[in-house]
Amino acid sequence: MKRSHLNVALAVAVAGLGALLWFSREQDEVFPPLTPLAQDAVSSITVAHPDAPVIRLQKQDGQWRLVEPVQAPADEFEVASLVNLASTDVKRSLAAAEVDLAELKLDPPQYRITLNDTELAFGDSEPIEHRRYVRTGDQVALVLDPPSAALDADYSDLVAKPLVPPGAEIRRIELPGLTVARENDAWTSPEHPDAESARVEPVVTAWRELRAMWNAERPDDAGDAGDPVRIVLADGELNLRIVEREPQLKIDNPAYGVRYTVSKAELDRLTKLAEPAPTPPPEASADEPTPSE
Repeated sequence: MKRSHLNVALAVAVAGLGALLWFSREQDEVFPPLTPLAQDAVSSITVAHPDAPVIRLQKQDGQWRLVEPVQAPADEFEVASLVNLASTDVKRSLAAAEVDLAELKLDPPQYRITLNDTELAFGDSEPIEHRRYVRTGDQVALVLDPPSAALDADYSDLVAKPLVPPGAEIRRIELPGLTVARENDAWTSPEHPDAESARVEPVVTAWRELRAMWNAERPDDAGDAGDPVRIVLADGELNLRIVEREPQLKIDNPAYGVRYTVSKAELDRLTKLAEPAPTPPPEASADEPTPSE
């Protein structure tokens, strides 16, 4: 082989090796997370969708609460989906000036989420791997599409699933046809004056432990439909309404604008006293003969 041919072959090989190394570098490039925020540093979250009320959450005394559009305890699991955005892995990052923001549905964005003071604008998803375009500052990142339940315009998913706040002290429950109240360290029911506390207390326990399987927005036209339930707490009260019993039990909290769906199997525990303990058979007298005598 002529030296000139050998030099050309070597040049091609070197160029090919360089391209391979460049491609590998592109594939292996590690980008910083979506924001510089540590997850435990996030103390306020805003979710803003076009033509929908702004959703705001704040961390108060270590607990997340909804503060807009309603005041309510927040579901820690659902809020975690929002907090996790702070450290979401970035698969690729481009300068915002180098892309068509309108084409990516980032101008205007489909919705915005603000963690503390850091705004994330969410656009379309790309068609190959279905990753989401997110603009933060002067960069557009591609990230795995986050779960949508906590990110959508319906805040009801973010309301805590327990109907009674954990740790709240229940003092009285008023249901249609049944009232239970705490008196002299015992649970009583005016409708069942002879019932022992042990029969009344399970109703209180059932409400204290009740959790929704899922939440939905309460219909605007719900009005006063359903049976009222008033739960008096040491520091306030809850006014609920049982609106459906079939095929699942549905309970509204008008103050939160939420309709909880809970298991139908809970209905009797929530609305009826426990059955009395069975009466033991009388003991045989010492003078009575036994069956073997």
